[in-house]
Amino acid sequence: MNHAQCLVYLEKLGDEVMTMKFGLKTIRALLEVLGNPHLKYPCVLIGGTNGKGSVARFLNSVCTACGIRNGLYTSPHLLRVEERFVVDHLPITPQIFAHYLTRVVDAIHELKNSFHPTYFETLTAVAFLYFSEQKVELATLEVGMGGRLDSTNVVDPLLAILTPVGLDHQKFLGETLEEVAYEKAGILGQSRSALMAPQRSQVRRVFLGEAARKKVELHELDSPAIRCVESEDGRYSFHFHGIEGKLPLYGQHQVKNAALAIQAVEILSKSGFSVSASCIEKGIEETSWMGRIQLFGKDPTVVLDGAHNRDAAKNLVSFLSQFTPAPRALVFAMMGDKDIAIVLESLAGCFERIYLTRVNSRRSATIEELKVFCPSGLPIGDPVVAYRQARLSGAATVVAAGSFYLVGELLRESQGQPVASR
Repeated sequence: MNHAQCLVYLEKLGDEVMTMKFGLKTIRALLEVLGNPHLKYPCVLIGGTNGKGSVARFLNSVCTACGIRNGLYTSPHLLRVEERFVVDHLPITPQIFAHYLTRVVDAIHELKNSFHPTYFETLTAVAFLYFSEQKVELATLEVGMGGRLDSTNVVDPLLAILTPVGLDHQKFLGETLEEVAYEKAGILGQSRSALMAPQRSQVRRVFLGEAARKKVELHELDSPAIRCVESEDGRYSFHFHGIEGKLPLYGQHQVKNAALAIQAVEILSKSGFSVSASCIEKGIEETSWMGRIQLFGKDPTVVLDGAHNRDAAKNLVSFLSQFTPAPRALVFAMMGDKDIAIVLESLAGCFERIYLTRVNSRRSATIEELKVFCPSGLPIGDPVVAYRQARLSGAATVVAAGSFYLVGELLRESQGQPVASR
């Protein structure tokens, strides 16, 4: 298949979340046909609710700076599916992606309809195969959803990392923090050691219990060792375990994400990976990550963020209230299967005007559904039009938030790219 045919194939697999199928039988069967590429290099597996993508990015950048050939697999993508597959700092090219997806699809045909891989399972197989043939020395894998039954959880990781856990995807993971934590803790099953961020007490108890039951050495982030330096623009500097880090990403919450990556590298060094303080500092400073409190323009100040749960929304509000001028306008869209009420409640107090819109996805909440929780919101069906209206509203700060799909559509429009159905 050429690249265009590959995109058509993926679109036919359906929405990534709506077609989510928990279980490891299909991905294992597919990987068996491909020669089990996921077992040919060591891995770090990162699960949690918030910050897992940022930790993965920090870790990938640090490994690259330290001369460790590193594969990075994350989701979702914002502009192009190729963003999900990175070796060192370079995403896979469209042509090479088409080559590997074609091979995975050929392997799917060999399954003779015994199994039907989903969108995420298919791309996960691409990542495993690509990293194997790129001869990575370490792969950093972000869990898609949950952990216990997620397609990434077929590896035997050197290290599992658990970022902060909150309520999200309750339809799939459970209605209580304990239920969600149990699913997230599923990545501890094959790991030799694990590292966890500070957690709510209910989550911490589950993680400690599962680690003890599975005989996994569980480290906790050495939070008392973090010394955060005051910031003038929202990009913090910090000291941690002899490292002087300067964050290129905005928001104080990124300090703990960076510290998690640093402590993870310290653990990995005990398995023979060579690192140095200067390379770690260089890697932290060179980390980039779109759609995470991304400053997108000035006059007015424009901020793009994918915040779609309570904790992410609170992190965004903390940044905005400290580092952006009022009055502020919000362009808001969200998936219908998310907790719209809680996110809007967390965000609303920071904004004088809110524009309600929807993105090009079958999962997107309708404007009518959003207005139930924000009656004063101004309805504009096209997110690009809503964004333009917000910029002309007289607001000193314009924020687009509530969904990575929204961020992606605005970024694509700014680059003159068509908005694809997701």
